[in-house]
Amino acid sequence: MADLDVFGWQADETGCGFYRIALPAQGLNGLGHRVAHSMKMPSEARDNPATVIVGQRVCKPGPTELWQMLAKQGRKLVLEIDDDLWNVDASSPVAHEYFARPEIRTNLQRNIEVSAAVTVTTEPLAERVSAWNPNVHVVPNAVPDWLVDHQPARRGDGTLTIGWGGSATHQMDFEQAADQLRRFLTRNPNTEMHCIGNDYATWMRIPQDRARFTPWVPGVEDFLRTIDYHIAIAPLRPHLFNSSKSFLKALEAGALGIPIVASAVRPYEDYVQHGETGFLVRRDHEWARYLRQLTQDPGLRAAMGAAAREQARRHTITQTAPLWEKAILG
Repeated sequence: MADLDVFGWQADETGCGFYRIALPAQGLNGLGHRVAHSMKMPSEARDNPATVIVGQRVCKPGPTELWQMLAKQGRKLVLEIDDDLWNVDASSPVAHEYFARPEIRTNLQRNIEVSAAVTVTTEPLAERVSAWNPNVHVVPNAVPDWLVDHQPARRGDGTLTIGWGGSATHQMDFEQAADQLRRFLTRNPNTEMHCIGNDYATWMRIPQDRARFTPWVPGVEDFLRTIDYHIAIAPLRPHLFNSSKSFLKALEAGALGIPIVASAVRPYEDYVQHGETGFLVRRDHEWARYLRQLTQDPGLRAAMGAAAREQARRHTITQTAPLWEKAILG
């Protein structure tokens, strides 16, 4: 491995690791920097004092010991955090229990404090982290450049697909919209719901002939190629944890030319242009109202999808890479 300018130390190889380490590494490489990333730190990165190390939510005992040692050596460390780990809801029991452990919270705080900088996805998250480190950079999520020119393989048999994709951490969000979505899909025989990753359609008791499920797709780019919706949905409960989340679901859908119906809470209020790139739901009955408008009017779907795609073109990794460059190497 050649001498590196930046090494990205991933916490996982799922969406967080892709969007906050692997994709930014691609963007920085495109700007001429020598960047690599992995879940394991190679000796070339660990022992080279010129390499900046970006660590993703470093808080486990072993990684924390290494992080603290590197800090004492005067290494430039950048800590990356993309969720409010201090307010994980109990409806995600594994993460809630893990990040509530005092030693994990202490490690996380100590690692933030000794870092040269911290990168986060949103302003609310920056406000929380700034209590331990004043040098916080908000770098919004971006999508791969190819996505804004990719055409999803939608059904063409008259059935309209309403879709969502994600992990099994959104039960509290679907509780907000379950009754309305079930009622709409039951009453509109030309529609189906496609869930990717976690089967919330079955959980919501949507009729089997109106539901389709694709199990978890390991790679993010393969997941993005699996999306085949005509309309995307993004229910989100008003909650302290959610207020620090990003608008990524709306961005992914928009990049594919798919209009979205989303809860009118942060982060979607900050991104979705109501009536232009999608709809923002403020009252329960509006789920059915906006879905009905989009399913019944193909011209509206096409216009909103086109507008959403143009908006997403401003949020590709090529557009966002200079923000990463400033945060990490500036």
